[in-house]
Amino acid sequence: MKKLSVIALAAVGAFIMGATAALAGGGGVAVAVDLIPLQQGSLPTSVMTYGRVVPSRKARETLSAPVATVESEVDVRDGERVNRGAPLLTLVPSPQTRSTYRQAELALKVARQLLARSRQLAAAHLETAAQLAQDEKTQADAQTVLETLRAEGADGPNTLRAPFDAVVMRIDASSGSFIAPGAPVIELARPTELVFKTGVVPAQAARIKQGDQATITPFSGSGSYHGKVVLSGAMVSAANGLVPIEISLPEGRLLTGEMGKVVIDTGISKGYIVPHDALLLNTSGQTYVVQSIHGVAKLVPVTEVSSRGDRILVEGNLVAGAPVVGTGNYELENGTQIRATGDHQGTLDRGSATSGKSGQ
Repeated sequence: MKKLSVIALAAVGAFIMGATAALAGGGGVAVAVDLIPLQQGSLPTSVMTYGRVVPSRKARETLSAPVATVESEVDVRDGERVNRGAPLLTLVPSPQTRSTYRQAELALKVARQLLARSRQLAAAHLETAAQLAQDEKTQADAQTVLETLRAEGADGPNTLRAPFDAVVMRIDASSGSFIAPGAPVIELARPTELVFKTGVVPAQAARIKQGDQATITPFSGSGSYHGKVVLSGAMVSAANGLVPIEISLPEGRLLTGEMGKVVIDTGISKGYIVPHDALLLNTSGQTYVVQSIHGVAKLVPVTEVSSRGDRILVEGNLVAGAPVVGTGNYELENGTQIRATGDHQGTLDRGSATSGKSGQ
């Protein structure tokens, strides 16, 4: 008897499970859900991303060593703000540079002596005018070489000064280090010409154009600031795989290096507007909605384009006029029989062919 009871209970359980599956799969009573009319409409679109405040390219200037030198003294530090004319660092000519300068001094001294002798001989008609002209040119050339070396700081210690009010971005040499001619030693930036630099994926970059309005909100909590896109890149950076975007900033409000988020207004897009509750995410990360097609559930992949409050603008192969499922949609699969609940029953569920509405 006990064995028969176990078999009977198993049979009853199997029957209940089968009946439940039949009901959910469309073989019996339809699942009651909230059906919402599908609307066509448009919403403002935007791109949200993160970045930091940096000097614009034209605001940067790098000072270089004019001749081979040895850095003897650094008067500033990274991030320091300096006024125009402030000392930045002192460069001392290297031994080779000092030797070159002494040779130039000697060359000018010899050229002057030769020219003086040539003038005396020419006055006595013992030297030609051509030879006198050549000696004059030799002295002029020697004078130019010496003056150039002196202007470059080859004659002694040379203090580099800030050419404008600036922020010290980077110091490329340390005290006592050898610096080759033309090597950068310090980078400056004008603090009044800052931009918010960020990057976006190519699909987002295609929607952004120069002049688009943007709102920057720094993480410091100092409020939000308005700017516009001044650079919309046309290539993907090899460094991070993103397209560079730069946004203008109001003068004097933010500091170099501040981080924050930016929302870029990219215009108006058209599509289908659905409530937030209608949007689902499957295990593969794909967003989708469930539509009622003649009382049968259909899962439709969609792409979220924009949102305003509870209203989501989506794109996808939706069936115009067929309502979308709100409450209860996460339980549904393709082919599940569904019906509208409450006031919607008898209107939306009759064939699920209500015309799509246009609206904002």
